[in-house]
Amino acid sequence: MIYEIKFQQGQANVFAQSSETYQPMDQVIVTSGKSSFLGHVIKSIENQMETDFIIERPVTAEDESMVNELQSSSAQAKWQSRELVNQLGLEMKIIEATYNLEKTQLFLSFTAEHRVDFRELLKKMAETFHVRIELRQIGSRDAAKVQGGIGPCGRPLCCSTFLYEFPTVSIKMAKNQNLSFKQNKLNGLCGRLMCCLSYEDEFYRQAQKDFPDYGTMVETSLGIGKVIGMNILSLTVKIKLEDSITEFNLVEIGKA
Repeated sequence: MIYEIKFQQGQANVFAQSSETYQPMDQVIVTSGKSSFLGHVIKSIENQMETDFIIERPVTAEDESMVNELQSSSAQAKWQSRELVNQLGLEMKIIEATYNLEKTQLFLSFTAEHRVDFRELLKKMAETFHVRIELRQIGSRDAAKVQGGIGPCGRPLCCSTFLYEFPTVSIKMAKNQNLSFKQNKLNGLCGRLMCCLSYEDEFYRQAQKDFPDYGTMVETSLGIGKVIGMNILSLTVKIKLEDSITEFNLVEIGKA
């Protein structure tokens, strides 16, 4: 069986094979060559593929001290890396640092708005950590997923709790839901359109088929008017009449 595995924050997902059965969120130890990594299962993959990663075993209670030590060392490495970046005056931000289980490799994720020459940084890191360093640039959405936070809804970010893949989100989804186009209301902590805009998009697109288009002339009990607004949840349509603007229930209007 092939499983998609997410390593500790900051590393890319990988595909690993196993003869055992695992469930999503199971913590596992994955090996590749001489290196081992701590990760958790995202999902099983039906397609058989070649992969160098193997799920060695599940993480047990006996591994707790090892996991805690690894996380502590990784946190210390992140702090030291940020100090080195500041010393060199580089316009980049270290988001996460993660050691492999043998602590022979250090994986660092970072964000940067512009191209960064980090050759001197790699030299300083090699002198500081004495391990193989791998730097990986990530986008703003990935950074928010790693760091977490509270969204405008008052709940923890979807991407850092249960979303494993970012959905495709467009401004048209906000239009379908009659939401304000103000970017500060539509954007999440990452500065991109909020993932939750995609959750109900299918419902709104289907519901809109029962409503007349904006600008359509319709007949009402008060005369003929033009559609200037709609509320899909309340099943009402806002109509501009000759001398007023009135809301009607969807069943109360007809073709002019």
